[in-house]
Amino acid sequence: MRHDLGVVMTPGEREVASARLAVATEAAGLGLWDWDLVTDALVWDDRSIAIFGLTDQTLTGRIDDIDRGIHPDDRPVVQEALQTVIAEAGRLDVEFRVRWADGTVRWVSALGRVLRDGAGRPVRMIGTNADVTDAREAAHQQFADAQRMGGLIAVAGALGRVQSIEGALAVVSRHAADTLGTSGVILCLVDDDRSPVTTYADAPLDDATLDRVRRLPRDFPLPMVDSAVRGRSHFVPDLETAAREFPGGAEVWRRSGVRSGCSVPLRSSTRLIGSLALGHRVDRHWRPADREFVGALASLTAQTLDRIASTEAAGEALRAVARMSETLQRSLLTAPPEPDHLHVVTRYLPAAADAQIGGDWYDAFLGPDGAIHLVIGDVTGHDREAAATMGALRNLLRGITWATGGTPAEVLTTLDRAIAGLDVGTLATVLVARVEQGEGDRTVGRRTLRWSNAGHPPPLLADDQGRVQLIEGHDLLLGVDPTVHRHDRTVVMEPGSTLLLHTDGLVERRGEDLDTGTARLVATVRRLVQAGTPLEDLCDRVLADLPARPEDDVALIALRAHPEDRPRPAEAGPAVVPDGIVTSAG
Repeated sequence: MRHDLGVVMTPGEREVASARLAVATEAAGLGLWDWDLVTDALVWDDRSIAIFGLTDQTLTGRIDDIDRGIHPDDRPVVQEALQTVIAEAGRLDVEFRVRWADGTVRWVSALGRVLRDGAGRPVRMIGTNADVTDAREAAHQQFADAQRMGGLIAVAGALGRVQSIEGALAVVSRHAADTLGTSGVILCLVDDDRSPVTTYADAPLDDATLDRVRRLPRDFPLPMVDSAVRGRSHFVPDLETAAREFPGGAEVWRRSGVRSGCSVPLRSSTRLIGSLALGHRVDRHWRPADREFVGALASLTAQTLDRIASTEAAGEALRAVARMSETLQRSLLTAPPEPDHLHVVTRYLPAAADAQIGGDWYDAFLGPDGAIHLVIGDVTGHDREAAATMGALRNLLRGITWATGGTPAEVLTTLDRAIAGLDVGTLATVLVARVEQGEGDRTVGRRTLRWSNAGHPPPLLADDQGRVQLIEGHDLLLGVDPTVHRHDRTVVMEPGSTLLLHTDGLVERRGEDLDTGTARLVATVRRLVQAGTPLEDLCDRVLADLPARPEDDVALIALRAHPEDRPRPAEAGPAVVPDGIVTSAG
């Protein structure tokens, strides 16, 4: 029988070709095999036998010998591949697992070719075996490393949303556990003042160990402290190495169950801010890809911590300025007087924006004729200069009222001329109102409200039945033209009526016009008056309708004219409520 083997060679040529083949297969780590499809005889070299883990076994020399090495789960795969190649006279290319006698599992790649006789029948298959375990693991590791580095994009997004050190620690700890199998993560932070290292731990530590590592001396013998203080990276493969390189600190590792770990410095754009430490419960060889990944994770963490620190510092500075500014403004908002049968309540709510102070103010005082004057105003701007200007206008207005005894329009005219003459250089809306009561009105409990409005939002007047009207009519705001003619206007206040003066922050909303906000305020006041709501509660309920963080200051002053035969409410001194509203009630 003649096999279709191709070119016929002389014995010398076959010897040379065989030698060349031996050198090539040895260099490539390949094992050779030759299977007679007619007799099932199998001839394979020592390297092929070693790849299958059968070196120490007695073989029959038949194809069944391969089943001794192939993993039981993969035998059907190999049998199907062989049958297909024989039937189609094609090429064999199959990967499968072999299991050695000691339990070791390796991956093998088998390549082969079917040979035919003169009649075209398949009679022989020759091929190679190669151990591809290391190559497969390397490819798998490369894929895992790529996935790991790609996952840093998600980590960056998650870290960009956190607002605290604890939040950053939780993100890093979760990702490190998922990608590296870590058992715990610790952030060590340092200051420039040589103070101890502060740690934030997300690790299974007992209370005693947590207390011990919460604040550590800068020379404490742990890799994470050295990284935080000196900026050096440490990749420790086992507990023995830790004990050798950091004597005195390995006990902390033992108590926490850590066998290996790493720590890398955390650097902001300007300084060393601490370190990131990861722990494992098993020994670990830190590959270059591992080190690269941990370094990238540390870089993202450092950026996040730097942002949090900057935000906190800026916030604290703004809060300090806000407290100072608010103290200045509150000092100018005094408690109102309480004439007979008139109940006055004031409120001031600062804007939500830190360190912004507006020029909103209210005032209530008795004039030289004994009548109560109510003032509500708003100086343009949101800064300490606006607050200072507001204080100056408030004092000028009081002084002009007492010096001239003029009507509200006359007081505003004089104030506008003073603004121009003294070069105050500001714009302001101000409404001045005076509550008057003649002898004839006193007998029936009626009063007259005389007011003049320099560009300010109109007040609300509600009778005791809850009918609400806007007190319309205004002149030019202050600081534009001191020669403009200003008008006094009057309206009757029946017994039990309620007057509400306010700044525009009470009715303004983003994306909404003033008419809508004013209509909402009118409806709220109507409902509260009809429900018999006390004046203090009415003011609080009106403010409660504001957004949780109002964009502008709000000042308001409310007056209720009680009937002459009804005693006015008991007096209450000024107070500051928890939500930051200054209250004064008589």
